[in-house]
Amino acid sequence: MPKSYFGNKQTTWVKDDRERDYRVSDRDRRVTFKPNRYGGNKEFNNRDWKNAIREHLQDEDVDMGVSSGSGRYHNKKFNRGKKGRRGSPVPNTKWKLLESPTGWYKVSWQVYGTTITFYVDDLKVAEKLQSLDKQIQLPSGFKIFVRVNAGSPNVDMNSTTKQKMKEVMAKRYNSITKALDLTKFHADPDLQGFFCALFKPIVFITVIEIIAENIPELEALNLFDNKIMMLSVFKKSLKKLPNLKILHMGNNKLRDISQLDSLQGLPIIDLVLDGNPLCDKFKEQTSYISEVRKRFPKCIKLDGIDLPPPICFDITEEHHLPDPQQTFLCNSEGGSIVRQFLEQYFLIYDTNNRQPLLQAYHENAIFSMTMAYPYGCKDKAAAWLHWYHTDNRNLKRVLDTERRVKLLKQGQLAVVSYLQEMPLTKHDIHSFTVDLTLFTPQMLCLTVSGMFRELKSGNKSPPIRYFFRTLVIVPAGSGFCIANEELHITNAFPDQAKEAFKTPVAVEPTPVAPVATVSSPGGPAVSPIVPVPDDATKQEMVRQMSAQSGMNLEWSLKCLEETQWDFQRASLVFQHLQSQGVIPPEAFVK
Repeated sequence: MPKSYFGNKQTTWVKDDRERDYRVSDRDRRVTFKPNRYGGNKEFNNRDWKNAIREHLQDEDVDMGVSSGSGRYHNKKFNRGKKGRRGSPVPNTKWKLLESPTGWYKVSWQVYGTTITFYVDDLKVAEKLQSLDKQIQLPSGFKIFVRVNAGSPNVDMNSTTKQKMKEVMAKRYNSITKALDLTKFHADPDLQGFFCALFKPIVFITVIEIIAENIPELEALNLFDNKIMMLSVFKKSLKKLPNLKILHMGNNKLRDISQLDSLQGLPIIDLVLDGNPLCDKFKEQTSYISEVRKRFPKCIKLDGIDLPPPICFDITEEHHLPDPQQTFLCNSEGGSIVRQFLEQYFLIYDTNNRQPLLQAYHENAIFSMTMAYPYGCKDKAAAWLHWYHTDNRNLKRVLDTERRVKLLKQGQLAVVSYLQEMPLTKHDIHSFTVDLTLFTPQMLCLTVSGMFRELKSGNKSPPIRYFFRTLVIVPAGSGFCIANEELHITNAFPDQAKEAFKTPVAVEPTPVAPVATVSSPGGPAVSPIVPVPDDATKQEMVRQMSAQSGMNLEWSLKCLEETQWDFQRASLVFQHLQSQGVIPPEAFVK
């Protein structure tokens, strides 16, 4: 439980009879005198009085958020008796004074063309003064006019006022508990002669500035009984109160829970709102607590009542997330298998002939493809994804069950045939991010993402795409093959495209050494490439090797057997030996 900040013996705040508002006493009341702008001893007529009200409302320095007539009155029907006939210069009217939003009222007396103005902060006093209108008669027979409006004094925030506020705040600060009590701040005896009501934005902003300059370590703030109506001044000052954890704002004028939005970001754990109109809008306590915790997830005490612990991830600043890694391996033994498998897969995929990928897929393999444009990033010039749109199997867009099934490529031949139809590509292997999330003797599951350039004929600036593949790989024969694959394609963001293909890649193929076998998890040594094909597939591979290399069937068969029926590797070996001129002429005799 947090320690008590308000009401303990350590608090040095004023709790005695000095809290009384001495400004309403006859002895200390301040008055101001304004010359009568209407001149002479003439009484106000009805039009003059309406103009006076309008000009007074324009003099207010704060928009109270209400209509111009809210501080004053319901106009009842004129009394058409003997004392008040229609068309009289000063009709005998009955007005009901409404409660001011701020609780302050401006009282004006007109005597012999002179206006006397002062302010009171009590509705009953204001009503009593209003009832004196034309009830006081001077020896000359002139009756005093008394007008009461909603209004408060203007504030002149000069250096003298600010210094006086600082002295009062210092008296009200408890350095032991790091708490500041501003209860009825305007009524402090030391502020007599200064109007420092916290519902005035200029005063509230000055208070926050004083806190930031002198007590930035402040943890508790009490704002009880200050008639505060809005908290928008807090919005730009949150950084000035980084340690504020306890905030008591009871008995103010906050009308809606949305006012607390301006305080979001403060680490509030103890909040008091009781006595504000907003509390009456909640019929259930649970919804009240829920709305408060939307703004302050760490709040454990509301209106003096302990709340159940919040459900949240409370990560302190001392803990940091681990640095991102380009590759994650759940089992280090799978690193070499994954690396060699992906290298050979994309080496074949980036050629004109992707038929050798038949060896990389299981005979019952399943393949699906989705595409989407990155949100808010669409290159109208070159980055359209029209080719992929037809076969897009986005389950949010494809709702028909039969079409979902048709968009699945099922079987080894169907998968590779579709891959052969896809646009030619060149992948940036240095941009790859690989995660091996499952590694068992029965199955491997990995995800690989990165950049590739889509090679389109006649396109001088091929678009750079981003891909994300999820592969389920299973052992087959003496190697591994893909049983399930999901491919997602989108456009690369501009910053990704700038970083792609920056690492230089060798143009000439490097000699391929015999691939060493590695141990599968829990099993004997196996080749990490692709499974050995059946007899029919071998015959097809021999014919393709002969057509591609120009060698006869006998030497093509020999080349494939020596490379363990790895078509891509056999092609690279042939190119390397052919460039050195070591292949005998009889290999090309058919």
